Amino acid sequence: MLNKLKDQGIIAVIRAKSKEEAMGIIDACVKGGVKALELTYTIPNVVEVIRETAEKYDDALVGVGSVLNGKMAQDAIEAGAKYVVSPGYSEEANTVCHANSVPYLPGCMTVTEVMNAMSKGNNLVKIFPGECFGPKYIKAVKAPIPTVDIMPTGGVNIDNIEEWFKAGVSCVGVGSALTGAGSLEDIENLAKEFVKKVEKARG
Repeated sequence: MLNKLKDQGIIAVIRAKSKEEAMGIIDACVKGGVKALELTYTIPNVVEVIRETAEKYDDALVGVGSVLNGKMAQDAIEAGAKYVVSPGYSEEANTVCHANSVPYLPGCMTVTEVMNAMSKGNNLVKIFPGECFGPKYIKAVKAPIPTVDIMPTGGVNIDNIEEWFKAGVSCVGVGSALTGAGSLEDIENLAKEFVKKVEKARG
């Protein structure tokens, strides 16, 4: 699953005020070629949304975000989530994920937190909030820890996504810079542009 996420390069971080709104955004992202979907717990009835999305799109990489504890992780995994993302590190969520052989992507801010996440068996970590650090921070972290795979979330947009990849990220999480594009057609078209930018950045 981690290799698939890295191959995709871009993960749509989806927040919505209703299940219906979430499904519309999901459809637009998938049509636009962004098939890695982080469905956050800020979506009402997100467990249902995860289940429906996993059933609807066999080839989508359906994950869950904003996970704060073990129960949230377990409920999402049982609904079909293939990876779990947290804003920080949760020992409970880490334990649940490893017990279910599901990748856990904990949020990290410091090198110490990155090292702790890796020591717990997590090699793909989320740098959050990305806008507080920028691409230069990624390069600095990877200098002493070249084996870590990094996914920044927050601060990634269509204008700077290439900079992030040039700095050494394995993939990026993109929220409102993609999903807040306007109409569903706008989101679909922007998703296509993001995919092209990732391909260009990777040469």
